[in-house]
Amino acid sequence: LLDGPYRDLGAGFARLTGVEGARRGPSRITHVEDALLELARNARDAGAANIYVASTLRDRRYRTLTVIDDGHGIPESHRDLILQPGVTTRHLNPVREPGDPVVHGAGLSLYQIKGHSLETRVISTSSPTSIQATFDTKILPERTLQSTTRPSKSNLRATLERFTATTNAQSPKLHSYYGPPGRILATLLLHRIIQINRGSAGLREAAFGLGLGISVRSVQRILRGEVRPLEGISGVERGAGVGGRRPVGRRDGGPVLDLGEEESGRIADI
Repeated sequence: LLDGPYRDLGAGFARLTGVEGARRGPSRITHVEDALLELARNARDAGAANIYVASTLRDRRYRTLTVIDDGHGIPESHRDLILQPGVTTRHLNPVREPGDPVVHGAGLSLYQIKGHSLETRVISTSSPTSIQATFDTKILPERTLQSTTRPSKSNLRATLERFTATTNAQSPKLHSYYGPPGRILATLLLHRIIQINRGSAGLREAAFGLGLGISVRSVQRILRGEVRPLEGISGVERGAGVGGRRPVGRRDGGPVLDLGEEESGRIADI
């Protein structure tokens, strides 16, 4: 059916056409952080109260972001459709970001993200939803840090933190988490997004079903409680130092090493 500026695709989805589709499209994606912001917006606009972002960097070049959320999900029949141009669920109720005069349609950015990534795919359609994208940072770079006091060499966590703070300034209900796959899995278990009564093999299978590549050994460490769940990123972690870094080392005048969230996560994985 053709109704105004959009074509009805069923299950609440539509394809925007013509000028309206261009007007509601996302801002230009020029960095990996832009893609993460759009993925987080999609999760929020799907009604998510919790967003979990598992981040890995391979060969210091290939960044994989796996965004897991507890929102409304995607009909299985629309798994591939949402990655096509102009497809959205907010054609009748567009989204207006604080301070942004342009209204947006949820889902419109996924096609753009797919075009800028090596691969973008819907891994799990619901309970929870998981979308994964891998980027070549020599083609779509990450933004260069301007501060030497940041907990890692990435702006991705800070991007999610700003997004969460801005969202909660309007309606405080969103909790976001950013870290390596092992700590994301530990957090999903803590929040009962994944049930723990699976054994190590079943838990590893459940993790793979969400796009979290975890070794058997890591799963066993998680089950033993050796991998800490993440705290929400909207606040400073208890006991954290400046910039969210946690001082580790001697307190008697000897050397002290400041570890950030991503660095601590990598050590925990090892």
